[in-house]
Amino acid sequence: MRLDDYFLTFTKNLAYLDLKESSDYPVLEDIPLPIYVDDMQSGIMTGTMSERIEIENFIDGMLINIGADREFLYNEEYKAILTQFLDDISKYASSKAIAVADEDLNKALLLLRGGYILNSSDNYNSYLYARFLWPKAYDSDDKYKEDFIRESLDILQNTIVNDENFAISYYELGNIYANLGEYIKARSFYDKALQKTDAPEAENEIRDKLTEINDNAEIEESLYFIGKGDYNNAIKKLTGLLSNKKRADAYYYLGVAYQNIGQYENSIMAFENALDAGTEFRELYNDYAVSLFLNDRQLDALSVIAEGLEKFPQDPRLVYNKIQINLTIGNIGKAKEDIDELLTYDDLTDEIRGNLLIIKDQYKI
Repeated sequence: MRLDDYFLTFTKNLAYLDLKESSDYPVLEDIPLPIYVDDMQSGIMTGTMSERIEIENFIDGMLINIGADREFLYNEEYKAILTQFLDDISKYASSKAIAVADEDLNKALLLLRGGYILNSSDNYNSYLYARFLWPKAYDSDDKYKEDFIRESLDILQNTIVNDENFAISYYELGNIYANLGEYIKARSFYDKALQKTDAPEAENEIRDKLTEINDNAEIEESLYFIGKGDYNNAIKKLTGLLSNKKRADAYYYLGVAYQNIGQYENSIMAFENALDAGTEFRELYNDYAVSLFLNDRQLDALSVIAEGLEKFPQDPRLVYNKIQINLTIGNIGKAKEDIDELLTYDDLTDEIRGNLLIIKDQYKI
């Protein structure tokens, strides 16, 4: 697993001590005992580190060691020791991780991972491990980003396989998918979390999340319909959304849907509303111009393309559509100028380049 390599980097945070034969814990003798370096340093700095290191420091160190290096030479011995000293290893890992998370998130994560490696069937510890793990994907441009997300999703999915009523895992899955921009999935998991809980405070928190993502989920669902060619259902979704909230992107996709069923007047109005709402991207100008052209408003289409080219100079698709319109209305000379210029663009697609050569041959220009 790639994440094993990531967690191995935390072994540098461990130091190893050997207990003397006169120690109070014979079971700890003859084996190097790990201790989390920051615990030792903070104890020295604050004066709380006694001459005898507390057994709790070694217990934490062993859990952290297992979390950092699942193949460590003495892991089986550490597991036996932990089993002897702790009634419930996973419960200990969870409670200790929660206690230290605000001060040292990495330590909390290592404790939880150690608990997870030793007992992956403990739903609460597994949930906490996943909950602390996936935000790591957004801490920096880390090469393990996808691994953090994938591991967390797998763990949370397994917890609800173990217990289909484990509401907090549904909620956390909703959080992950919302952050990924997969709002339909997020909404589905939030809905399930709401069904599985009866705590008023939790219900209110879930409802707040649903409110946050619902509009984005409606947009995503409408895009699904557009992608499937189901434009009427896309229009229903988008008009329903726009009746409650004016969103520029919703107007744009509504224009696309209307355009694809030949309702160009409605399409034009939707694109105009998108512009009025502050949306400015090249696809909008292109699609708006296409609807105007198909509605026999060629000069208006050229005007929209001109506006688009002011904001996105030398955009190949805008220039190409301008050429097509000028050819249609007989502006052959202007079309030729634009063709010659467009053929000099480095970012021209093979499709547009091929079409331009066909046009030059067809019109002898």
